[in-house]
Amino acid sequence: MKYIPFKQGRYLCTVLLLLLAGKLWAQEQSDLNPTVFNVAPPAPNAASLGKFGDVPVNLFNGLPSISIPLGKISVGNEFNTELSLSYHAGGNRVNDIASNVGLGWALNAGGVISRTVRGLPDETGVGYVNGSGGRRIIITASGDMEGADNYQTFNFSATNQLDTQPDEFNYNVGGISGKFVVDTNQQIVLLPYRDIKITWMPLIDGNMYFTMVTPDGTQYIFGSTDWTISVSSCGGSDEIYPSSWYLTQIILPKSKRTIDFTYELDKGLPAPSVTQTETSSPSVLVSGVSIQGCPGATPTLSTCYNNRVCQQQTLKTITFPGGKVTFNYNTVRTDVTNSSSDPFYALSDITYSSGFNNVYTDLNKYLFTYTTPVRLMLTKVSQADVNNNVIGSYTLSYNSTHLPAINSFSQDHWGYYNGAKNYSLLPSDSVTSGGDREPNFTYTKADILESITYPTGGSTTFTYESNTYSHYSNSIEVNDAVYQILTASKSVTTGVNGNTTYPDYKIDSIIVNIPYFQYIKAIVTRTSSLGNINSLILRNMQTGATSNIGSGTQYIPVDSGEYHIVMMTEHSEPTVSYEKVAVDLTYKAITGTTAIATGGGLRLKAMTTYDGINHANDIIKSYTYNLSGNTSMSSGYLTNKPVYKYKMTVWKPAPGANTNNGAYEELACDMTYRTSAANNEIETSGGGVVYKEVLETDNQNGSIRYVYALGDNSSGLNSYPFGPSTNVYPEKGMLKAQYTYDNTGKLLTKQENVYTTFLKGKVQAWKAAYREKWTYYVGYPWEHFSSNYYSYRSDGALLSKSTTTEYAGTDSLVSVVDTYYDNMDHIQPTRVHTTNSKGDDVWTYTKYPTDYTIPAGTLSAGLAAIKTMQDSSIHNLVIEQYMQQIKSGVTTILGGKFIKYKTVPAMAGIQVQIDTAFTLKRATAQASFTPAYISNGNIIKDVNYDAKISFSRYDSVGNIIEQNKVNDVTEAYIWGYNNCYPVAKITGTTYASAIAQLSTSVIRNPSGDDVLRTELKKLRTGLTNVLVSSYTFKPLIGVTSETDPAGRTSYYEYDLFGRLIVIKDQNGKILKQMNYQFAQPITQ
Repeated sequence: MKYIPFKQGRYLCTVLLLLLAGKLWAQEQSDLNPTVFNVAPPAPNAASLGKFGDVPVNLFNGLPSISIPLGKISVGNEFNTELSLSYHAGGNRVNDIASNVGLGWALNAGGVISRTVRGLPDETGVGYVNGSGGRRIIITASGDMEGADNYQTFNFSATNQLDTQPDEFNYNVGGISGKFVVDTNQQIVLLPYRDIKITWMPLIDGNMYFTMVTPDGTQYIFGSTDWTISVSSCGGSDEIYPSSWYLTQIILPKSKRTIDFTYELDKGLPAPSVTQTETSSPSVLVSGVSIQGCPGATPTLSTCYNNRVCQQQTLKTITFPGGKVTFNYNTVRTDVTNSSSDPFYALSDITYSSGFNNVYTDLNKYLFTYTTPVRLMLTKVSQADVNNNVIGSYTLSYNSTHLPAINSFSQDHWGYYNGAKNYSLLPSDSVTSGGDREPNFTYTKADILESITYPTGGSTTFTYESNTYSHYSNSIEVNDAVYQILTASKSVTTGVNGNTTYPDYKIDSIIVNIPYFQYIKAIVTRTSSLGNINSLILRNMQTGATSNIGSGTQYIPVDSGEYHIVMMTEHSEPTVSYEKVAVDLTYKAITGTTAIATGGGLRLKAMTTYDGINHANDIIKSYTYNLSGNTSMSSGYLTNKPVYKYKMTVWKPAPGANTNNGAYEELACDMTYRTSAANNEIETSGGGVVYKEVLETDNQNGSIRYVYALGDNSSGLNSYPFGPSTNVYPEKGMLKAQYTYDNTGKLLTKQENVYTTFLKGKVQAWKAAYREKWTYYVGYPWEHFSSNYYSYRSDGALLSKSTTTEYAGTDSLVSVVDTYYDNMDHIQPTRVHTTNSKGDDVWTYTKYPTDYTIPAGTLSAGLAAIKTMQDSSIHNLVIEQYMQQIKSGVTTILGGKFIKYKTVPAMAGIQVQIDTAFTLKRATAQASFTPAYISNGNIIKDVNYDAKISFSRYDSVGNIIEQNKVNDVTEAYIWGYNNCYPVAKITGTTYASAIAQLSTSVIRNPSGDDVLRTELKKLRTGLTNVLVSSYTFKPLIGVTSETDPAGRTSYYEYDLFGRLIVIKDQNGKILKQMNYQFAQPITQ
């Protein structure tokens, strides 16, 4: 039984439309002064024409982070995120199937947990999470099993009847991504560790779903499932298993409001693959007779076609309080089909709508345009109104070389197109023939994105080059052969040609040394008279074998070794004529060695940003990937080296042996296997190149050198039986140092980072395979196994020290920041120590909910709220923060804040909200200050804290409806449009007094702006000695009117694209009018 892992495209979760951004206090640690909620809507501004050219680069892997925004969604001040498209610029593999938004692109509009099956699906009866893990993980057992206690476990692992390997799950949601495995107790082990909680939720039918809780208490439910069907042409039963779980609901932490996602299961998209295995054995003879069943020295090739079909979930709608996003798929795809000829569709448009109670009004759209040379290619993304009138577009251009068909053998070791005319996926070596699996940059960049033109008219152009490396893993240096295409020409002539007389007999040869199997090209021309002789022979100098070479253009297969191309002519006729043989050869040969090898895929070489007006303003950033001070060495490290070959001994009956009963003689058949399947692990285990150092040069602003941490991976991938590679170096990819230089190369700043690593736990796994098999006696097998042990480590690296040095002439300024993490339950900074150039020490201390131990028994309201946070996995809310300075030996508490929380009713259950914010009255001596502590079921704060702000009341969805600064007037807020927008702010009264003046049905679902404004006038006439500001909205667009406390109303109008176009005063006079024009080059 064989399971083929389904590679799911990357999905980053997001949903959006930013309207109200409320803040309690600034998040910088130095800001210890809380402020009241800013509930009033922001003043409408002219719409941005869009940023362009701001493309970040992940220099650790040399790739630009390319994305296209697709709008926003927010739910009050509790949740906001973005929809977008993201592009992977590392190159397109031969077997890549375009997503429904085009090759290389991913739609970030939800979230997904996808998995790679290792062995068997974990949830099956003999899967990894069922049964005793101790019985399956044989760490101390030998691989030489001869009917011992562990024999059956090894045998079942080798034959895939027992799952000894946990599946690997990848999650991507809400801007958080990572990997996890599930242990034998169905507990999630995060890789690397993060402060999130993921739970495996088994279902009665044997399937499962997942839940995730982030540090702010937001819950994500993954319940919609992809299904993979796998069938191999080499036998085994059909297998069906879930391969991905899609985000179906987000539950917000305070209001308990939900964001819901719906999907549609497609008809099943084929994702075929092919593997090849070559088997050979030295010719073993007994009295001239071969051993029974031994394959012999001539390799035997077998090819397996894996017909994998995945029924994928297609996102249809996102529904959130106040609006909906709809995804329409109407563009018929011509690049994919299935056995039933079902049509498949690409995403044609995304529509944003506003509304409540399932009644929605469409607002605007994003339109998608494609072409299909071979794969589906996204060429344009346009923003439009509901009538498809386009406001502006992102235009995309790609490399003109196209990928070959799926399953083409023209691919390098890492699966990228290399243009080679291969007839095998197995590379040639010094013994056997095979295909050319070396990278070829001309073809690696097939169909890669090369430029984006923005709606503004500006553009970004990307220039790529091949990945290179000078080290395998972390220490082994590259010393690879340099291959070069060489040519050789020679001819021999006999007889008489015009006035030239040649000898009657001539023989000559071309000598070539072939480093590996290849097809050499020979262009042969012959001239011969009747009765005379010419010949052209290829002679293998190792074997002595010869073969004739014909005329014309010939492609001749040759294994490695020395060859002589022998040409001969003989003139024996007494006539004026001549004979000639001419050969032009083209072949690859070794011309030396290099310390820089070429890896698979692409890296960014340069990026040019054009403003759309004048190329003199172009910003050009270029990237150099060398170790500092050594241009002969690439800074690249190949994490996993390609490997194909392994060996096994199978004992076979001797010639004439009677295998029907009793003992019989067996002889060793030493078998060598070469398989492309082993190398396929590189793709699923991340076998690319990463860079220790990168120099970024800006044509306008000097350069920056980045230095990254790097360490060895476990070596499970490169040895039989080819287990997965797992990271055992938690600092890998962290920025260790950054050096900034001016245009002259002068060092301006230096930043050096130190990290603290930690280990939260690990899961051990292993994989067994036969190394030696024989029977010796009927019914009594005797077998040896090879096993590969590896572990998944739930660890991480936290920045513990950052030293920044600024240079000015001969002077320098040094500042040091030390960060401590005293509670590994939330892994957030609890102490931050800053030292400036004068030697002053400043400490900032922060306490979070899980920093307190809650006693049993009756709790105060404030302590009960903290316990609710702990129970709800809310870890990132600050309880107390204070700043301490040590200067001239004197320690002073400079300031501090303490936040008291409370629980209040929510739409479902209870919510935790701020009750009162306190600040220290004044700076005080350390001896006079006591950090908050727990005593007798209460949390006790220092007596020097004064109440600053009281947040008296919230509604059921977490909106503030009454607050006041201590000893100041009360502010009340009325929320309308189904509690999504603030429609009134009243200063000088309570919420109860204000809401008593209004009809809540009108406020919650107004039929129009005039109706709402009329209703809100009741606040001005029904209340005395108050200040009233009121607002009306066009949901998901912006404020449409604003009435100040004096009763003056301003009006805001928008075009069909949702852009502000007119501002009028209360008399209808136009105060401001906007006209949107995109910049054009000065020649237009």
